[in-house]
Amino acid sequence: MLRPIDIQNKEFEKRLKGYDCNEVDDFLDTIIQDYELVCKENQALKDKIGLLTEAVERYKLMEVTMRQSLDVAKQSAEELRQNAAIEAQGIISKAKLDASRLSKQIDDEHLKRHQEMLSMKSQIESYKSRIKTITENMLKMLEDI
Repeated sequence: MLRPIDIQNKEFEKRLKGYDCNEVDDFLDTIIQDYELVCKENQALKDKIGLLTEAVERYKLMEVTMRQSLDVAKQSAEELRQNAAIEAQGIISKAKLDASRLSKQIDDEHLKRHQEMLSMKSQIESYKSRIKTITENMLKMLEDI
């Protein structure tokens, strides 16, 4: 790449019907100044591109890290959901088993009470019958007197 110093140090041959040397020198001075500005701007842009490239790389790394974190979070959430579903199923199964046991206990207690009631009814009937027999016997004895 041509540098400003190369333009400044460039010498031309002088010929008989050539250009005005002062005019050429003035024009070259203008070119040198403009070219120096362009070179400085170019270097500044290269520096800026370098900084922006570094920033892009940092952001890409951050993106990768965030994606990995998101994947881990999704995986953790799925594991939590599965564990919660398993735990909920266990709670439901235990509740059904407890309800079944309680229902059986209630049925057994009901049957026991029903049998006790039938036994008491039978005893009452037996007592009635015995009282009736005793009463009839007493009446008979009273009549016989």
